[in-house]
Amino acid sequence: MANTLEFEVGAGYEVANPPKLAVGDDQHHQLSRFFTVLATDEHGVSVYDGWYGEGFSSLHLPHDVLAQLDVTRLPSRGEAGAADLANAIATSAAAAIERRDQVKEHGAAEQSVHASQRFFVQFFSGQIRGLASKGLINPDLAVQMISLSTGVELTVGE
Repeated sequence: MANTLEFEVGAGYEVANPPKLAVGDDQHHQLSRFFTVLATDEHGVSVYDGWYGEGFSSLHLPHDVLAQLDVTRLPSRGEAGAADLANAIATSAAAAIERRDQVKEHGAAEQSVHASQRFFVQFFSGQIRGLASKGLINPDLAVQMISLSTGVELTVGE
């Protein structure tokens, strides 16, 4: 699937052979197994794969990179995005509560609260990145949610 005309904006894709990509100045990025197409142009496609290097939330895959990928479009799940998002929140909360209990066993109650809050933000951010990279929720929404939960400002860029 090397032709950008085959990619649909907003659709999720799975990559069977995700390569390491040169991004920025001597940075390497392992392309995620899943990505959502944000835009297509004459040079390739811009995708969201959950990467936030240098504060950017998207990267551009040129035609030569696309030609090397074994890509399959993920089936559309319709309204399942809301259920997946609710599940991500519930899973993150349950994991944070478990973390709080673990820390409480070995430290003060205040430490356990802070540890569970940090853990929730990290776990929830990972869940959101995963949903967005599979095209199940809007990547712009994911970036906003992660920025709000972590306090780190992210921008869409290449």
